[in-house]
Amino acid sequence: MPYRYRRPLPETPLDIVGDVHGEIDALQALLHHLGYRENGSHPQGRKLVFVGDLCDRGPDSPAVLAWFLQMHDAGNAFAVLGNHELNALMHDPKDGSGWFFPEREAKDAALYAPWHTLPPSERPALESRLAELPLILERSDVRIVHAAWLPYTFARLEEAGGESLTEQYRRFDRELNAQLQTAPWYADYLHEQQRYAEAAENPQHTPPPMPATAQYELNRSRLHPIRALTSGVEQIAPQPFYAGGRWRYTARSSWWNDYREPVPVLIGHYWRSWQPQPPAPDRENILPAAGNAWHGAERNVFCTDFSAGARWRDRKQQIPPAQSCFRLAAMRWPERVLVFDNGDIEKTV
Repeated sequence: MPYRYRRPLPETPLDIVGDVHGEIDALQALLHHLGYRENGSHPQGRKLVFVGDLCDRGPDSPAVLAWFLQMHDAGNAFAVLGNHELNALMHDPKDGSGWFFPEREAKDAALYAPWHTLPPSERPALESRLAELPLILERSDVRIVHAAWLPYTFARLEEAGGESLTEQYRRFDRELNAQLQTAPWYADYLHEQQRYAEAAENPQHTPPPMPATAQYELNRSRLHPIRALTSGVEQIAPQPFYAGGRWRYTARSSWWNDYREPVPVLIGHYWRSWQPQPPAPDRENILPAAGNAWHGAERNVFCTDFSAGARWRDRKQQIPPAQSCFRLAAMRWPERVLVFDNGDIEKTV
């Protein structure tokens, strides 16, 4: 069967869960407060929908993914692909993926260990299952995508009928790389990467200006259809900042300020804060300060990611989960009410 990047949601009440990032205990606590049984069913017939990024950084990504796939097969859980699942699928080791990529273990251990790793023999089966997940889940009253709702990407995805997800991704990459290599700044980009690549991963020292690298990152975020939906579109950052294991020259862009369609969109990805935090170049400053606030031009976009993927910081400081400022949340739909892994319930506004 050809890969379908858009699929329908069931016509039942939903619980739309933010980025889990391997935090199995937080997930189980949230499910308890939502009223789910151990087999993933709900006495009221509700269904779980995950906005992507089930894995990386947390203590047990294999357990989270195994649980989800079991619930998915039982018809009780659905998910869209996040950028972290795509990194695994495309064999692209990134920050926090040492549970999956042995070559990342030594670099990631200082922040994220201890964690459960996936035996190499189990990687092909997991990749096969992840490659079946859609980029978009939708019905008449709600749309789910990991990072950005970008209709300009849909035509290219629809033209790729018959290709698998990974085939599409690689083809888009080849086409984009060929396009970028004709850019007038591309030679400068290669020079910057050769000279400063190692410095770009050192959080203690800001690397020199890398304007060609900024142009490269900007175009890669906007011109690759799958990457745009799962990582969002970016803009040139006013100054370099360190995030995700490297210095960055582009920051996340508020695409929702241009979204004027009536159907609400629920996303993850953007590391929202429940408690007000100092602004960061790529994160909190593009979302409303109030954690329960909708955003966008029509106030019908909502980020459900409340930074559970940062709970490794709590573990380093021996902060118990009950006192964490990093939460796992679910949006109850159509009620538009948030439920958190500590049992708190909040209406959205």
